[in-house]
Amino acid sequence: MWKVVWPKVTGPALSVLLLAAPSVLANTCFPPPDKSVPQYVVGYGSLLYEQVASPGRAASEPAIPVWVYGFRRGWLSRTHQDNFVRLTELGVVPFVGGRFNGVLIGVPPTGIRVIDRQQLQACRVQISSTQLEAMNNAEIPSSGQFWIYQTRVKYINKPAGSYPILMSEVDQFLTGCIEQGQQFDLKSFASDCVATTWNWSVHWVNDRYHPLKGRPTQVRGQQVDQLLESLEGPLFERVRLQ
Repeated sequence: MWKVVWPKVTGPALSVLLLAAPSVLANTCFPPPDKSVPQYVVGYGSLLYEQVASPGRAASEPAIPVWVYGFRRGWLSRTHQDNFVRLTELGVVPFVGGRFNGVLIGVPPTGIRVIDRQQLQACRVQISSTQLEAMNNAEIPSSGQFWIYQTRVKYINKPAGSYPILMSEVDQFLTGCIEQGQQFDLKSFASDCVATTWNWSVHWVNDRYHPLKGRPTQVRGQQVDQLLESLEGPLFERVRLQ
C-alpha cells in the first residue's frame, strides 16, 4: 500500500511540482525495472489466458505454475470502461496467510512496460522469491526481480448491482486456468483457481454470448460451468438462469 504526500508549496515551486507529478506517480506505481537482472511477473487473471492464447509473445523463458503467498485474489477491482460498462474485475491485495495459484512469467523489461500500460487499477509491486512455490518440479529462479500487479486502494470494493462480475470475464479467467493446468499436467490447477478466488457474488451478469466489453474470446464454456458448480450456495445457478 502506498500514499503520496505532497509538500505544501506555492508559487514557482508549485508549478514545478505539478509538472513533475505525473512522472512521480508513474515511478511510484510502476518503478523502473533493473535491466541488469531477469524480470518476472506473476500472472493471476487475464495473463493466464493471454499466456496460452499467445504463447511466447512476451515471455523470455518458459512459465512456471506457482503458489503465491501473502496475497489474496478476488473480484475486488472496480472499473468503468470507455463504453460505460461498469464491472468488478479480478485483482489481488496483500493478505496475511493468503495464497492463490498462478503462473510466473519471465518478461523482458520492454514487455513489462507493455503490461504496465494495461493496468489501470493496479500498481506493479515487487515481491520476494520466497513468496513463490513451484507447483511442479520446476525451480523458482534464484535471482531477478519478481513483480505482482496489486489493486490500488481507491479501486478496491466488492461486486455490486451497478458493478457486477461479468460471465465473459469469468470465462476468460477459468479458460486460462484450464489450459494452464493441461499444459503443466496439473489436474487440480483450474479447480484451485476457483477455490483460491475470493468475492464470488450474486452480483454477476451472464454476458457469455454477447460480451459487454466487446471482445468475445475462445473459451471452454462447458468445462467452466463444471468448475463453477463447485461454488457454495446457488450463485452459479442464478447466473445460468439469466
